[in-house]
Amino acid sequence: MSITIADYIVIGGGITGCVIASRLKQKNPSLTVLLVEAGPNPKSEHDVTSPMGGFALQGSELDWQYSTKPDPNTKGRTHTLTAGKTLGGGSILNYGGWSRGDVADYDTWARLTGYEEWDYEHLLPYFQRVESFGPSEQAPSDLSPRGVEGPMRITSANSSSEKRRYPLGGPLCKAWSELGVERTAYGCTGRNEGLSEWLENWHNGQRQAAHQAYPLHGVEVLTNTSVIGFVIAQDKTSVTKAEGPPKVIGVSLGSGQAVQVKREVILCAGAVGSPTILLGSPGLQDLSGVGANMVDHFALFQLFKLKPSDKGLALGHPDLNDPAFFLGMPSDYVVYLGLPRDLLTKALDEDNITGVERDALLEPGRCFLEMLVLYHPLSAPVPADGSYISSSVMLTLPSSRGRISIPEGRLDTHPIIEPNYFSTALDRLTLVYGVRHMLQLMLDTKAFDPYVEAEVPPPGFEALHPGSSDAEIEARIRGAGVAHYHTVGTCALGSVVDANLRVKEIDGVRVCDASILPSSVGGHPQATLYGIAEKAAEMILNDSRAE
Repeated sequence: MSITIADYIVIGGGITGCVIASRLKQKNPSLTVLLVEAGPNPKSEHDVTSPMGGFALQGSELDWQYSTKPDPNTKGRTHTLTAGKTLGGGSILNYGGWSRGDVADYDTWARLTGYEEWDYEHLLPYFQRVESFGPSEQAPSDLSPRGVEGPMRITSANSSSEKRRYPLGGPLCKAWSELGVERTAYGCTGRNEGLSEWLENWHNGQRQAAHQAYPLHGVEVLTNTSVIGFVIAQDKTSVTKAEGPPKVIGVSLGSGQAVQVKREVILCAGAVGSPTILLGSPGLQDLSGVGANMVDHFALFQLFKLKPSDKGLALGHPDLNDPAFFLGMPSDYVVYLGLPRDLLTKALDEDNITGVERDALLEPGRCFLEMLVLYHPLSAPVPADGSYISSSVMLTLPSSRGRISIPEGRLDTHPIIEPNYFSTALDRLTLVYGVRHMLQLMLDTKAFDPYVEAEVPPPGFEALHPGSSDAEIEARIRGAGVAHYHTVGTCALGSVVDANLRVKEIDGVRVCDASILPSSVGGHPQATLYGIAEKAAEMILNDSRAE
């Protein structure tokens, strides 16, 4: 390793780390920026470019494969959390969905923290800075909130190719209409409720990885290099809080080497990695709030058998072998749903949710569920021969909270992850409500009646149907529900970091990744993460100019 000192050290080469490192060097070429990534640079033998390749990367050397403790709320099951361990991070492993939250999701951040600069109005310019929506994405609504000149090309499934028209797309929209859900939304406009086209950041069937969309020209990059802690100034190693916070002056690497930092360390190791590094650094184990407030988009995936047909309806059938069908995820529409007021109030009362949090959840238009139908069985143990489709019903505003810790403050061991999924009345009532809607859509609408035969349950479960009881649906969720790998909140804005993302109880460290989100957003997190990274880079650059 040639570099021993840098102006900025960025820990974690995922989405936020790549954006920040790229922007710092791009905007001020005189800066020395070091990016340290624990995983490798993706190799040619890894299919990191094609949409279906992302499924195969789960469980590979590019995946941290974090394992949780057994969760009593999910029948004692242990969950494996996929997270990118590679340059590009989650942008290498995710499925390319591009959805921001609603206006109220980000305004809630400002209300919870008191930081007005983190509301939707202040974040919108940074979201726009990332995006490049083309002319084909125009629709009969005000799309001014969308970006058009950013490095990340965003498209809908239907706009990616004239040949990419999934046969069940039309019946799907009609089936949703039967359930009272109309085409009222256009993604990335601040209002998600209703049916809209599925947006993604696949471009011409190729993945747009973070380190490619945000080139690292001039950045010193160390891959396959772990960070085992911070170097603390000698006169700050044993001071009390009254004497001032510890001062970080560098990082210790797994190789035994240390790198000095002139300005700041920027921690971008993810919602599991960042709290783990903070908690495992000598002298920093007692930082308030670190590892708490863990939240994820818990979900139920289901498999459905199609009725025999003389034409192809799902991927795997010979009729659907045009390359256009493989330009992105096998889906074309997404639905975001709110909750009936009486059901929501009942859940909030049962959970004793009061104050700002309650007021925010009761705002009109909040979306608590994402409903997605995919024309492929994905990873289900059935043949991908065009006979099956699948669905995802996902909590977008879960209220269950877990925590992350490390054994006896040791960074050389696996973090202890206690997810506490599906532990609140709000999450239980919401997900049961959503799964029932999915069953009605698939099995109790005229539009889908000619196509869908039945749900195919996981081994050991009975098939669900529209007449299933709430208890039966809840039992399925407890036995088969999984996280969507959207963990956030473990170094939350307001409790762990301040409005400028500086760790409150340390000098010289900022955090910018999914861990800073004080509450979940009603969309897939990557669009939000790119935006907050743009904001962070601008803050850091502005502060450096003021010095």
